[in-house]
Amino acid sequence: MEKGYEMFITDLRRLLLAAMDMEEEKIYFAKKGEKYGCTGDRLFVECGDIEKSRQICGLHTEELYERYCKEHKLENIIHDCVCEIKKARENCVICDIEQLENYEKVKGKLFIRLLNADKNRDVLKDTIHHKVGDIALVLYYMAGEKDGYILSTKVKKHFLEQWEKDPDIVFEAALVNTYFISPPRIYHWEKMLFDKEYRGDNFMDILGSYHPNKGISGNCLSTEKRTNGAAAIFLPGVARRLAELLESDLYLVFTSIHEVMVHSTDKVYPEELKEVLLDTVKKATPEEDYLTSSIYRYSRRTGEFSVEVK
Repeated sequence: MEKGYEMFITDLRRLLLAAMDMEEEKIYFAKKGEKYGCTGDRLFVECGDIEKSRQICGLHTEELYERYCKEHKLENIIHDCVCEIKKARENCVICDIEQLENYEKVKGKLFIRLLNADKNRDVLKDTIHHKVGDIALVLYYMAGEKDGYILSTKVKKHFLEQWEKDPDIVFEAALVNTYFISPPRIYHWEKMLFDKEYRGDNFMDILGSYHPNKGISGNCLSTEKRTNGAAAIFLPGVARRLAELLESDLYLVFTSIHEVMVHSTDKVYPEELKEVLLDTVKKATPEEDYLTSSIYRYSRRTGEFSVEVK
């Protein structure tokens, strides 16, 4: 199988070079664990060069090989790869490296996303992040927006040395940015089903009289964009506000990177929430959206997050 896999990569690279009329050095392979291959075997294609930046598209060769073993049609895979590379070239926003080296220029574009710390262990070694249990709060730089989507890149640790800034100060500023990029919202399923204009409820308005669900069904917390919305619970004042509204500590059930179910600790048992979470992850959460299988707790008294049930 190993020999067949190596031959597949050789053929894939050769045919891509021909299909895209590219120079030999523009397509190169990296195995998992090697430089640039942190998340698995990749075939890297340099889509273009702009001054000090390079546009690079990474193809996951292990997944492509699994597809080839099922279909035995390399031409279809080549066609899809070429389309993917062209799409990456069109959608790419170039990030000016010199600008990233200047904290004052980029601080307004730093924000936070969540990743599973164990699955992304290799990636996180060189990335600025904080850990809470098995959840990593990862620092990202927003390079731009296209068609309503944020185009971004993780920020490497060496930038902290260049910025000469305290990591906690950088993180606090990024959390505030994240709040304003896509403010936290609570969503009710019935409103989502019957109101196409529904954008969630603003429970953070202290002048309002928001009434969360204090029953066993809990509250679905996300953000206005509803993408990477589970980060909302870590944004300034959010967990504290929900604890005040529910008049209790919080149990947090991260069903994906996009949302988190928030429950009153007075109404449910964490072991039961764990069963529901595992079933939800198995049946409804795509692998790329998985965050954690643990149930978390937020303490109203201390303001700290902890793992309640692993």
